[in-house]
Amino acid sequence: MQKYPDAFGGKPDGFTAISFQFDPAKPSDGWTRIPDIPGPPRQAALSAVVNNELYAIGGFNYTAPYSYRSTYRLNRDGGKWVWTDTRCEVPWPVCQGSAVTIGSRIYLIAAADFFTPPGASVSNFYTEAGRDRSPVSKALLVLDTKNLKAGWKRLADFPGVPRAYASAEAAGGKLYVLGGLYAPLRKGEAALSQDLNEWYYNAEGGWVYDPAKDKWTKLKNIPDNANVRTVSFKNRYLVLMGGFKYAKTWQEDGSQTDAYTEEEKAVTKMQLAKKSEMAAASLIQRTVTVYDTVTDRFHSTAPLLDPSAWPMATIDGNTIYCFGGEGGTRLWHPSTFQIGRIAGN
Repeated sequence: MQKYPDAFGGKPDGFTAISFQFDPAKPSDGWTRIPDIPGPPRQAALSAVVNNELYAIGGFNYTAPYSYRSTYRLNRDGGKWVWTDTRCEVPWPVCQGSAVTIGSRIYLIAAADFFTPPGASVSNFYTEAGRDRSPVSKALLVLDTKNLKAGWKRLADFPGVPRAYASAEAAGGKLYVLGGLYAPLRKGEAALSQDLNEWYYNAEGGWVYDPAKDKWTKLKNIPDNANVRTVSFKNRYLVLMGGFKYAKTWQEDGSQTDAYTEEEKAVTKMQLAKKSEMAAASLIQRTVTVYDTVTDRFHSTAPLLDPSAWPMATIDGNTIYCFGGEGGTRLWHPSTFQIGRIAGN
């Protein structure tokens, strides 16, 4: 706050429009400020990079309209960073979803909407449907960056449990959606419970989308998990980082199955009994899992140094940069910057 007194409009914390860059080739420069993103301050925008241009889509904050539809682009112009409003609005407000690049196209999938449903007294993230019953997490949308005037187009709907906070990435020219969080619509709630398990569920199963056929195919079941960030390596492997496991997994037939071990149940029960706002802290994960899209197999690798749910992450060659998120030793939104390197071939 001393260095950036305007970060939260003069307040000690909140949402911000400030943007920063980090150059891996000049790590000693650290994070340097670039022009602010246009529009209201926000978090949880969906982001994707195409031809060295960054697209930021949607996002949310706690001020109406809560979730957003805008698509902004960041690129270099005359040696300077410039944000542009592409005027390509998403058909409905989105946040906490995934924007995945294949060629010149950005695919938007597995998003939530933060709003107050009719008959409810509080706002929350919902994936079953958005405001006005929009298909916020079921619809697969695509934007061709070579033809922005055409705007966002709808493709084959996602056939699995409606979800956000999913592990979504591209490999081999296909789009993968693994796990995620299911949040059913609710009515009449007086206030949010401290127990997140009363509100959210792990979403069962993983799926792959083939753009050439406009078709989804179900994959084998994956570990119960949500709030996991993913990067793609060598156009074959998906590296899944961190996450948060909810007590129950929502199956496609509407049934729920237990996801916690007896130890995890005991820890959660004890924390809730103490009415701790950090009741979920022990369930935020350090796990790093690799999914081989060719063999359809998962295997574990070295964990994160600090637990994190839904961190920001990117990959450059064989180096993964992972930062922020929720959890770790500095709940709820840590500034931890973790760097991992993939050894071997």
